[in-house]
Amino acid sequence: MKRRDFLSAGFVGTLGVVSVLSQSQCGGGATTPDDPNAQRTFTSTSNSGHTHSITIQRTEIQNQPAAGITRQTSSSGGHTHTFTMTQAELQTVNGGGSVGITTSVSDLHDHAFTITKWF
Repeated sequence: MKRRDFLSAGFVGTLGVVSVLSQSQCGGGATTPDDPNAQRTFTSTSNSGHTHSITIQRTEIQNQPAAGITRQTSSSGGHTHTFTMTQAELQTVNGGGSVGITTSVSDLHDHAFTITKWF
């Protein structure tokens, strides 16, 4: 095999490998990126020098549970608060409205959240 033939074969082989690798990275891969709109984290107003956050799933807004949703906020200053949204409030948000939610009192204070549709 002449040097020129050897180099040509090597170059063509390299192009084939690069082509296969490129195609394997484009579409059709086994994994898909997470849906950035699947959930949203909201931050409360500041009270007593700190805030809390709460994460709501898009499915909770779209398919409002009859009992609404209740969960604990993030911990800040060594405590959490209870956050509750009724089914009617979830429906309001799903319809494009804005809802103000006040948490339970903990450490002699509460926090307010404004929940809006993000998707």
